[in-house]
Amino acid sequence: MEKLLPLVQNQVVSLCGVCSAGCGAEVHLEEGRITRLTPIQNHPYSVLCTRGLKAPEIVYSPDRLLYPQRRVGARGEGRFERISWDEAYTTIVDGLRRIAAHSGPEAAGIYTGRGNFEYGLNEMFAPAGTAESSANAVLFPFGSPNTSGVGALCYVSYGMIAPRACFGAYMLDMEEDIDQASLILVWGENPATDSSPALLPKLRQLQQRGTRLLVIDHRRSETVQALRCEWLGIRPGTDGALALGLIHVLFEEERYDHEFAGRWIHGLAELRAYAQAFSPERVETITWVPAERVRELARAIADAQGCSILTYTGLEYSDSGVQALRALNTLQALAGHLDTPGGKLFKEPDRFRLHRNLTPPPANARRPIGAEEYPIYYEVRKEAHAALFPRAILEGIPYPLRGLIVSGASLITAWPDPDLWRRALSALDLLVVVNRFLTADALYADIVLPATTLFEIESYGLYGSHVQHRSRVIEPLGEARNDFLIFAELADRLGYGQLWPQTERAMIELALQGSGISLAELLARPEGITAPTPARRYRKYASGALRADGQPGFETPTGKFEATSEWLRSYGYEPLPVYTEPAEGPIASPEIAARYPLVFNSGARTNFDFRSQHHNIPGLARKQPVPLVHLHAEDAAARGIQHGDAVWVSSLRGRIPLYAFVSTNIVRGAVEVNMGGGGPLGPPAWQQANANALTDFEHRDPISGFPVFKALLCEVEPRTAQAEPC
Repeated sequence: MEKLLPLVQNQVVSLCGVCSAGCGAEVHLEEGRITRLTPIQNHPYSVLCTRGLKAPEIVYSPDRLLYPQRRVGARGEGRFERISWDEAYTTIVDGLRRIAAHSGPEAAGIYTGRGNFEYGLNEMFAPAGTAESSANAVLFPFGSPNTSGVGALCYVSYGMIAPRACFGAYMLDMEEDIDQASLILVWGENPATDSSPALLPKLRQLQQRGTRLLVIDHRRSETVQALRCEWLGIRPGTDGALALGLIHVLFEEERYDHEFAGRWIHGLAELRAYAQAFSPERVETITWVPAERVRELARAIADAQGCSILTYTGLEYSDSGVQALRALNTLQALAGHLDTPGGKLFKEPDRFRLHRNLTPPPANARRPIGAEEYPIYYEVRKEAHAALFPRAILEGIPYPLRGLIVSGASLITAWPDPDLWRRALSALDLLVVVNRFLTADALYADIVLPATTLFEIESYGLYGSHVQHRSRVIEPLGEARNDFLIFAELADRLGYGQLWPQTERAMIELALQGSGISLAELLARPEGITAPTPARRYRKYASGALRADGQPGFETPTGKFEATSEWLRSYGYEPLPVYTEPAEGPIASPEIAARYPLVFNSGARTNFDFRSQHHNIPGLARKQPVPLVHLHAEDAAARGIQHGDAVWVSSLRGRIPLYAFVSTNIVRGAVEVNMGGGGPLGPPAWQQANANALTDFEHRDPISGFPVFKALLCEVEPRTAQAEPC
């Protein structure tokens, strides 16, 4: 491993290393130890979140994994012995080769999670044929196409499938022109708990100068409370119906952009006919949003001098998540806010970029697991779909999966049906876990490898046209290693290490290739370098700037914005942005609702953990020591529940113990259950509260394959235990 000169500075300009967002940070040290962080002024992400401020506790936690370990007990017991890195690699390589000899190289796979989102790692190990990816292609040269990751349940519906189906681009290539918008809708996103939270102070500035902000959410979210802005409560899982109701009003009142729609929207007549059924009165019965609010919002969108819609993963997890997101894109375009001032913009095609190291999938290999079931997902990601991994492990369909590397992830806490995942992980011939802390998955691993925090590595970050060196702040603790170097050496041990840089500096130099910026220049400017930015142009679809052939239009099959997607139609999916009533909901399943009358929602982030991470960090755990279920005061009163009470939350699948957070900051009839519980670290209350014991493994969006986390049914009941502070 590369070593720098001894670090004796009292302050290092770098990036925050708690998560991959890479907020600009000046890291303060005393006697070589991190003591605190302060934000770099004028950095693109010049803000630090609650987790970042607790960085010293995370870095120096006694729970950190610092040495390679080998399992010595039964799977699930969590009994390990310390071994050397050489022993660990020998075990892994031998195990992978045995699996390949017996079942073929495709029987080995890898799954990467949010803990592996470090920018350089992602860009260096990305599968070829992708615009962006968090999957790891290290096993492609080995002969396995089965790389997968958290993209199989996050972001891809919003960031790749829905936008490509509408206008032939990915959200990586888009931005909202909020500086020029008179109306900003925050719909399915919560900037107050984002990583990075840099958007929140920007929204506050815009609000102060007169921009109207409206949040559409089932909760009066942290963003609403921080900005004291308007809130429109909605039943979880019905966002697509609301979008179609808004489209209905635009058509009914002739408030849409006739010029754009007539020339550039494919399927306009079909959209108009379909939206006719979504009157505000009907939408009210579906969404719980009053009809007059639907009309008022539609008129505001039409009349706005620029309407930006900030959305993210909040709309992905319903029965028709992809289509709901398509409905939002269609609403914005129909109202005249696509590539116009204040609306959704296409970034300039000739903008600054860095080099990506892309690895092609193995030639003549079998198709990856899940490619047949979710072909649209496979087309945009070039990877397996992890939802089908348990079937491959336990049933050998479509072929056996016998070995798995899980890096920066926790399958047992991230996916529905944790018991199914425990059975699957127990049945593997080889399970390797790479992480900074012990996870639920690691308890079943044959080999556990210790990864560094991002304070202990060298890499780089890219923020639009601003690139910055991620300076190593401290040397790796114990024998922990940079995730990138772990996989680079694995490739080398498997016989193809030449395909990836074998040092951190070489990796950064490869990324800078062709950028016009040298490594020496980057090192000399620790706060980063901002490259020239091309002048902003609007309505680029009219000039031919969006198509590879230079012709006017969009990069879609018809050359137009597709309200009816011919790409989706070609795969047998409904081409219109149709609304599907949640199958397990109060309208579609009244018999289930009679026993489980509350609409279940999970996945809202907090500022005190990071998915399933950091429940073991005292400074964060004190801020929320127990997992919560948020419910409306009227729903609580009807059940004899008071704020702080110990409760059971149950569904058709099971029940978990939580504590009641009672308020009027959530729509009546719905609940929000904290995610991230179920790991082996932290307070027992968190260890016992895996929200995915309540969700349904087989209930997925038919296009993306994403689980339905936000539109199920549940009940909340008191349990006999001491109330806890919330």
